[in-house]
Amino acid sequence: MTFPEFMRKYLTLLVALSIFTALLNGYYASDVKTLKLAIPFLLFVMLYPMMINLRVEDIGKALKDWRLFSVAILMNFLLTPILGALWTYFLFSHADPYLAAGFILKVTVPCSGMVAAWTGYAKGKVESALVLVALSMVLAIFLVPFSMWAVAGMYVAIDPWMIFQKMLLIVVLPLAAGLLTRKILVRKYGPKNYKQQIAPYFPAISTCGMLCMVFIIISTQAKLIMSNFQWMLLVILGIGTLYPILFGLAILFCKLAHMNYGDSMAVGYSVAAKNHAITIGIATTAFGGTLAVLPAAVAPIIQIPTMLLYLSLSKRIKKFLYSGDVQAYDISRH
Repeated sequence: MTFPEFMRKYLTLLVALSIFTALLNGYYASDVKTLKLAIPFLLFVMLYPMMINLRVEDIGKALKDWRLFSVAILMNFLLTPILGALWTYFLFSHADPYLAAGFILKVTVPCSGMVAAWTGYAKGKVESALVLVALSMVLAIFLVPFSMWAVAGMYVAIDPWMIFQKMLLIVVLPLAAGLLTRKILVRKYGPKNYKQQIAPYFPAISTCGMLCMVFIIISTQAKLIMSNFQWMLLVILGIGTLYPILFGLAILFCKLAHMNYGDSMAVGYSVAAKNHAITIGIATTAFGGTLAVLPAAVAPIIQIPTMLLYLSLSKRIKKFLYSGDVQAYDISRH
C-alpha cells in the first residue's frame, strides 16, 4: 500500500485519532499555546501541495458548458450558504457565536481536493471535476467573503474585506506557487510520470499538514470543547444531514438540466465535498483563537463516510438521471 493510498483509506480514523489525542493533550497539558507557533508552517504544508494539482488554466472549458457552470455556481454560492445559514439557526443559535460562524464557513468554502478522485471512483467525468474545482476555487476568493458577511454577520462581526485578504493569502499565493511547481515537474518528468507517480503524493502531504493542524486547533480549545462536548456532536449532526441534501439537490438540478451521468457526479461531488484545508486556513487566520475552527477540524470524520455513501448509490443515481430516457441509459452502460 502506497503512502497516498494509506492516507486516503484511513483518513477518517486518523482524524478521529488526532482529535482524541488533542483533547487529552489540551485537557491535561499545562502549556499548549506554544503549539500555535507551528501554525504558519502547517498552513503552508496544507495549502501549497494541494494547489499543485489544480489546473486553473482549464477554467475556460467550464464556461463553454453553461449547464455544468450554472448548476455548480447555483449550488456552491447561492443555495449552499442559504441552507448553511438555516442549519446554523436550528443547531447553533444558542451555541458560541464563533462556532456558528465557523459552521457557515465550513459549508460555504467549496470543493475538496478529493473531488476529482471521488468522481473517478464513481466512474464520473474526472475532467469536469477538475475544471469545477479550479473554477470554484477562483470564484470563492470573491464570493466567500460576501457570503460570510451576508449570512454569518448575524452571529459575529464580519469584515468582508478582511476575509477577502485572507482568501488572497490562502488561495492565490499557494496557487501561483503550485502552478509554477507543476510546470517544472511536468517539464522534468513528463506528463505521464507526473500524473501517475508524483501527483498522488501532494494531496497526502496536504492531509498530513491538516492532521497536525487539527491536533493544534483541538488542543488549544480542548477544555472549552470538553465542557461543551455537545457542540462537536452538533457539528457532526449538521454536516451529516446537510451534505447529503446538497448532493441530492445537485443531482436533481443536473437531471432537470438534462446533464449526463459523468458531469452530474462531478457536480455532485464538487458541491458536497467541502475543502478542509482552505477552511481551516481562513478560520485560523481570520478568527484565530475561537471555536470557528472547530467545524473544519471535525468535518473530515463525517465527510468521508458521506462521500462513500454517494459512491455506493452511483448505480441508482445513474438510473434516476436517465429515467425516461432508456436509450441514453443503455448508451451510458457501455
